[in-house]
Amino acid sequence: MKIIITLLLLVHLTAAGQAVYQAHDVEKVAEPASGVPYLNQFISANLQIPFKSSIKGLNGRVYLKGIVETDGSMTNIEVVRGIDTLCNREAVRVLSLYRAWKPATLKGEKVRQYVSFPITFKAAARTSYDSTQAAMVDYFDNKYRVTTDLKNAEYRVTQPVDDNGYIRHHVVYDQSRGGKWKQVGIAAFKNLDIWQRLDYPDAPADSVKAYQISARDMNMASHTSEYVFQTDGKLLSYTEYGLLTKATLQKSYDLRGMLRTLRIFSDSVTSEINWYDTGQIATATETTVPKPPQVEQRIYINAWNRAGEQVVKDGDGYWRSAERNYDGKWLFEEGRVISGAKNGKWIGKLADSTLHYEEQYELGVLDKGIAYHQEEKVEYEQAKINPMFKGGMTEFYKFLGTNIRFPIEAARRGVTGRVKLSFVVREDGSLSNYKIENRLGFGLEEEAIRVVKKMDGMWEPGVLRGKKVNVKYYVPINFQLE
Repeated sequence: MKIIITLLLLVHLTAAGQAVYQAHDVEKVAEPASGVPYLNQFISANLQIPFKSSIKGLNGRVYLKGIVETDGSMTNIEVVRGIDTLCNREAVRVLSLYRAWKPATLKGEKVRQYVSFPITFKAAARTSYDSTQAAMVDYFDNKYRVTTDLKNAEYRVTQPVDDNGYIRHHVVYDQSRGGKWKQVGIAAFKNLDIWQRLDYPDAPADSVKAYQISARDMNMASHTSEYVFQTDGKLLSYTEYGLLTKATLQKSYDLRGMLRTLRIFSDSVTSEINWYDTGQIATATETTVPKPPQVEQRIYINAWNRAGEQVVKDGDGYWRSAERNYDGKWLFEEGRVISGAKNGKWIGKLADSTLHYEEQYELGVLDKGIAYHQEEKVEYEQAKINPMFKGGMTEFYKFLGTNIRFPIEAARRGVTGRVKLSFVVREDGSLSNYKIENRLGFGLEEEAIRVVKKMDGMWEPGVLRGKKVNVKYYVPINFQLE
C-alpha cells in the first residue's frame, strides 16, 4: 500500500510540474473549441451579476488569467484586474465552468498554456431598490405603465428581496387613494421543499432534493421571478415572468451550477439552446406554439459535436439529440435535416429500450414510420396526435357553458377568476388523476372538477408513434359573473 501511494504522488507531481507555455512559445495557441463568440455567449448566459453590485449600476471588466490544461479545462484562474470582490468571484466561477478549450500544441503534442480572458459586467443601476425597506419598489400610472413621477403614480408594487436579490416575502400591490396608499392585492411568498427533475442526459440522478421560492396570487399566477435551489444553495432553475404573468425566459442548471438549457418564450415560438457538460454549445432550435388540435413543429437550426465541430449549420446537416419523452423517459434520435426540417431517414429509441423506431420524412412531413413498442410492431403516418374532446374544442367549450353551475357562495361574494386543473386522458379515452393547479375557493374548484368528470369517456386518446398513450392535459375554466 505504501508503494502504491508513493507512485500516485509521483504521478501527481509530474503532472503538476509540466511546463506551462506562453502563447508565443507554442505552434498552435489554446482557443475555445467552437470559437470565442460562443465562449462569450456561454459566459453571458451563465453570469449572475451580484445584486449588491448591480444596484450601483455596473459597467466594467474583470481581467482573468489561468492555465488551459491538455484536457480542455482551465486551472489556476486568478484575477489580474477586477471590479469588486463579488464580481471578481463570479467571474472566476463562470470561467472555471468552461472546459471546452482546444489545448495548445507544440511539436504535435498537447501542452499547457497561459491564457488571459476578460469578462464584462454591465447592468443598469437598479434605481427602484429601496434600501430602507430592502425591497424593489416600482410605480405605475393609471394605465399600468412604469413611471418615475411619484406624485402622479396610481399604483405601487413592493417586492422584498434578500442580499442576493431573491424574493423573501409577499409581493404587495397598493393603489393611491386620496393621497394615501391602500393595499389592493398580494402575491404570497412561498419557500417549498421539492424534488427537482434534472433535464440533461448525463445527470447523475433523475431528480434531487431542492427548494423553490416564489410569489403567487390566488390564481397561482407568478408575480416575480421564480428560483429553484439545491440544498447547498446552488441555482438549479430560474424562470422570469413578463406581462400577464407569462413565462418569458427559463434557465436550467446542472449540479455544478452550469447552465445546460436556455429557453426564451414568445406567443408564437419557443427558442432553445443546450450545452454539453463541458460548456460547449450543443444545439439551437425553435419550436412553434400550437393551437389545438395542431401539433408543435420544431425547427432545427444549429448543432455541434462535443469537439466543437459544427455538424448542422443554418438548418442543414446531421442531427443527434436527447430529450425527455412525454412520460419522462430519455429519447435519443438522429437523422438529416434540410432547411431546418427533418428529411430522409430518422431513427430513435428510448434509453430503456422499450421503444425504437424508424421514420421517413420529406422536408418535415412524415411519410411513414415503423415503431417497435417492445415486441409490438406498429406502422403509422402521424408521429404524435394530441388528446381531443370528441367534436373538437368548439364542442368542448359548449359543453362547459352548458354544464357549469356558478357556486352560490362564490356568486354571493362576487368571486370570479380562472381555475386551472389537470387530468390524464387515458389510452381508452377515460379520465383520471384530476388535480387542481390553483385555488380560488368558495366551491369553484369543486365545480370545475365536477364538470370535467362528466366528460369521462368523451375524449379521443393521444397517440404516439402508432400507440395510444396516457397524456396529462391542462384545462383553464373561467368563472365570470354577468
